[in-house]
Amino acid sequence: MTTPMQTPGRRSLWSWALYDFANSAFTTIVITFIFAIYFADTLACTAEWTGCLSDEEQAKLSLSERMNDPRGQALWGYSQTFITLLVAVLAPIFGAISDLGGRRKPWIFTFSMICIVCTMGLFFMRPDPMFIVPAILLVAVANAGFELGIVFNNAMLPDLVSRDRVGRWSGWAWGLGYYGGLISLVICLVLVLGSQGEARLNATLSTNLIVAGWFFVFMLPLFLFTPDRPGKGLPLGQAISKGMGSAVQTGRKILAQPNLRMFLFARMIFTDGIITLFSMGVTYAAIRHNMALEQIIMFGILTNVTAGTGAILFGFIDDRIGSKRVIVISLVCLLVLGIPGLTTPYWLPESIATWAFLGFGAALGVFVGPLQSAGRSFMARLAPADQRTEYFGFLALSGKATTFLGPFTVATVTIMTGNMDIGMMPILVFWFVGLLVMLRVKDEAAPA
Repeated sequence: MTTPMQTPGRRSLWSWALYDFANSAFTTIVITFIFAIYFADTLACTAEWTGCLSDEEQAKLSLSERMNDPRGQALWGYSQTFITLLVAVLAPIFGAISDLGGRRKPWIFTFSMICIVCTMGLFFMRPDPMFIVPAILLVAVANAGFELGIVFNNAMLPDLVSRDRVGRWSGWAWGLGYYGGLISLVICLVLVLGSQGEARLNATLSTNLIVAGWFFVFMLPLFLFTPDRPGKGLPLGQAISKGMGSAVQTGRKILAQPNLRMFLFARMIFTDGIITLFSMGVTYAAIRHNMALEQIIMFGILTNVTAGTGAILFGFIDDRIGSKRVIVISLVCLLVLGIPGLTTPYWLPESIATWAFLGFGAALGVFVGPLQSAGRSFMARLAPADQRTEYFGFLALSGKATTFLGPFTVATVTIMTGNMDIGMMPILVFWFVGLLVMLRVKDEAAPA
């Protein structure tokens, strides 16, 4: 096994970091923007049973009015919730199998190719009711491959870099991920927005081929230049048979460690806030601030830039002051910026409230990136060398187990109060509770 004293060269490390750059196109284009919108507004609405508005009816509505008819989006959301919970269960088990078997890159390649092949399949999902279920299944399997590949890639970091440089490399890779999503999104938007009619439909579906090609090309350096652990573990069959039992034992071991248990609980809570912000933010911007689709896309691009920049800059700070302090600072800043950002219509004239919302949103991105990357570096420093993939599996579990809770809470509060601003406040509550729990965590992984 590679030890910190045998740290590979920069080419190996940058090749590892490029994996984040490679896979981010999938979440940005397929899960968040182009294919997600196509599924909800076009593909799902080809079936009468989805209850969507007709094309003629939709043409008469503004974007904010269309966002109030969420049936197609709900179908998409339910499918994503199911696969997220499945990944949360599988990640620790596959992590245990990998730790028992030795090498990680074969697992990364397998799960990445599952994501790539299924994404290519989305190119054939024409607007016809017969493709609704296949599209859901393809996205679900692709998303599972994406998420599980990350678990194994994350676990490679402590073997590649010394403990006092984990923070910056985690931050640099996370920043590259945001920039990868941004660049691929711009390329695809130019392709889609530059076409009309049938050509736009073909361009929209072709973005899935771009994502698949992007993922494959930019993940290759990882397999060519980044060293893996020696494959001196158990044979695959034995590793699989013992993997589930090992995952259960590790789960008990983690629960027996108060500090690690508290960190994973804190991360579960504040990650719910982040996921809810991203999943509900588009609806909020469209309805509360009456933003056009072009403005929302530009807002997404802007937040990707600020989040990527924040992750890169705070990577250095992580190595100096420790991951816990970076997480605490990020949560405090998110709260300080989030309160005025979500209440701009109450204390600013309507003419500038939207611009203030955009400014606060961009500023929030600066601290969202470090909050995510510091969680990876915290676990990278803390996980035992012989169980790193398994521990990162439980890190994935903490980020996926309750992702449904945030959107459900926001929707419920909004319905109960009839006020979208109040409805978004649970996001701040998630961050505040996560902060309180995180303050009790001891930064055992802090640099000496």
